[in-house]
Amino acid sequence: MELNFVSVEGNSKNYKIAVGVLAGLFLLGLICYAISYYEGHYLFGSSNVIPWGMPIVVLIYFIGLSAGSLILSTLVYVFGQEKYKPIGRMAVMLAIALIFGALVAIAVDLGRPENFWRLFMFFYWNNMTSMFAINGILYSGYFIISIAYLGIILSGNKVWMKRWGCLAIGWAAMVHMGTGAIFGFMAAREAWFTPIKPLEFLTAAVTSGVALLIVVLILTMKFTGRDLRKDMVISLSRLLIVFICILALLIFLDKMTHLYAPERAAVLYSLTGHYAWVFWVLQIGLVVVLPLAILFNKKLRTIKWIFIASLSVVVGVFFERFFLVIPQAGFPQQYYPGHIEGVYGAVGQFAFTPVETLVSLGIISMVVLLFLLGLKFMKALPEKTPEEIAAAAAKIATPKTEEALKTDIPAGPLVVENKPS
Repeated sequence: MELNFVSVEGNSKNYKIAVGVLAGLFLLGLICYAISYYEGHYLFGSSNVIPWGMPIVVLIYFIGLSAGSLILSTLVYVFGQEKYKPIGRMAVMLAIALIFGALVAIAVDLGRPENFWRLFMFFYWNNMTSMFAINGILYSGYFIISIAYLGIILSGNKVWMKRWGCLAIGWAAMVHMGTGAIFGFMAAREAWFTPIKPLEFLTAAVTSGVALLIVVLILTMKFTGRDLRKDMVISLSRLLIVFICILALLIFLDKMTHLYAPERAAVLYSLTGHYAWVFWVLQIGLVVVLPLAILFNKKLRTIKWIFIASLSVVVGVFFERFFLVIPQAGFPQQYYPGHIEGVYGAVGQFAFTPVETLVSLGIISMVVLLFLLGLKFMKALPEKTPEEIAAAAAKIATPKTEEALKTDIPAGPLVVENKPS
């Protein structure tokens, strides 16, 4: 059956409140960024020991979610899985909002975003071996390809949907494997250096992408008054189980590879040191243990519990990115051995500053705001059925008694009381 897609009206009180709150948080983040631009990066929590902070955490988190969402959209437009068609457009739109947020996070971390053009200059002239330069091309190309992909989907050209979808899925895979290579090819950092990192990043992207799509699907259908197909949610949850298991295996192989090497101190510190609880509780617990415990339990195979499991994965993958960028960078590097005096011999410390926290929250709010505005101004959701329209009308109708509903007459006679003047 051919689906008709429509936009949401966006006139409800809840929608307006959500847009207002998100716009306010985005504005607050923008003001904090202006302060950091004027004052300098010392307002952030990064240092010479831990050079990257929350903007980079947000960056790699959003890139993974975006790549995962885009790859999932190709199940509809490339592989012909019609059962996922109701979420195809929404997945692409979500991917575009997320990659835009990732690009904004890069600009924030650069400190001087007006010099961003130099990255491309160095790529073409003298720096073609830099993973940063290569990923600059991958990110910008991905953003352009995603927008063009959505345009083709909206046009309804099925031939070009499939062709462009093949390009999109390949480019999305390169984007997140390239991001993993930034960390995995960095030999100076023991805890990062491994050829498994690109594959681990790609698997985490698809895993978090499936989980985010389930969360967004359930929330969007609920708040727009559409019926949620339980079979589609269960099918997505089965995909989520597969990707969680693959991700858990790759994480295990990554840690075992590092522990086998003679230079294993950094990994031992990350698994048993000050920040080990982030890995064991917030990453392994939320990404692997809790979701699998829910999804493998047949008694919990309901929309509510699938939503909880998916939300757990979305939150857990964020802390997986956080653990990679900040705690694993805190161990002193190899060329500063032993307990020497000064900052380079000590374990790195990261301080959460108000400016950096609010800037990161502003970027997250901007992405959600873009998605909500996309629902209002683009035809991304399936048209409501007559039954859904009738159910929505019944909710706002004047309450009637049970007898009045049966006969469709006023609930009681109109009584006018005459009082003496």
